[in-house]
Amino acid sequence: IWNPFVRNVLRTIWKSSDGLRKVFPHIREPYMEKQKKYALLDTDFIFKSHLAHDPLCNTLADIIITFEGYEFFCHKMILDELSRHQITPNPLPWLQELIKNGKVHLFTDADILNELKTVYGPAASSMYTTLLEKSCNTFNQGFFSQYYDTLKMLPLFTSDSEFLRQLAECDALIPSQNGLGEKKTYVLIQMMDVLHPGMVYFFCSDDFDARQSLNTIPVKVHCLSILGVFQVLKEQSYGKEQMQPYFDSLSEFLARQLQKTYRVWNNHRRTKVPMAQVFDDIYEGRFQLLRNGDLSYI
Repeated sequence: IWNPFVRNVLRTIWKSSDGLRKVFPHIREPYMEKQKKYALLDTDFIFKSHLAHDPLCNTLADIIITFEGYEFFCHKMILDELSRHQITPNPLPWLQELIKNGKVHLFTDADILNELKTVYGPAASSMYTTLLEKSCNTFNQGFFSQYYDTLKMLPLFTSDSEFLRQLAECDALIPSQNGLGEKKTYVLIQMMDVLHPGMVYFFCSDDFDARQSLNTIPVKVHCLSILGVFQVLKEQSYGKEQMQPYFDSLSEFLARQLQKTYRVWNNHRRTKVPMAQVFDDIYEGRFQLLRNGDLSYI
């Protein structure tokens, strides 16, 4: 019965009041479920975590998806993008199997709209438009007005079916190379932050500028890059010898793209450090993981 907004308010009141917990101990369980981490996957992260593997071809992605306490999501547009690109190794069958088994939850625009209705009621389509505009402006200030401006002309309480029809027509006008997947993912991130504030994690690109773009939308999201994953794995007691093949296969791929270093923070500056040294320093406990997904020397 309780929508997520009400549940979050009740949780805050409950945590702040010992008296309420003593007087009404029987209502503890409905609202005080163990907090989850809501993890969203983007295309670049899926690809790189899938190509990192050990000698038996077990992938880094297979380990990540077992992280305790995380519930994984992606937007359907990510699936569409992976199906268009000829990527080797191809992570699409792996992702499709996880979606089929319920280990990754696939969100469509209709799903996002339905979730927004639990908070905004009949104004959900208007809120979706607002989130989409913020998402588009994160990447390109003129993108929304070029492709989606007609959504702003719809009546406030447009039916879901009509709104989704208009949205699909706008989507169809956008060239495939224009990164619609990342824009829809940012809409999903904002929706998740509305429902689960402070509990959203974005498993995202290594690209620093792409991750910094999250600072332009008003959400407090934890980012985790493919490099940051190794810090998490170390903290979860995955041994260096066990993770070395995964790191090496990833590094070999990046080296073929002419990347030989990682940028990490040192004395408030981003510094290039050889890949092998970064891995050694992770397991020597020399790093901390920042909220934006970067590593910083302690």
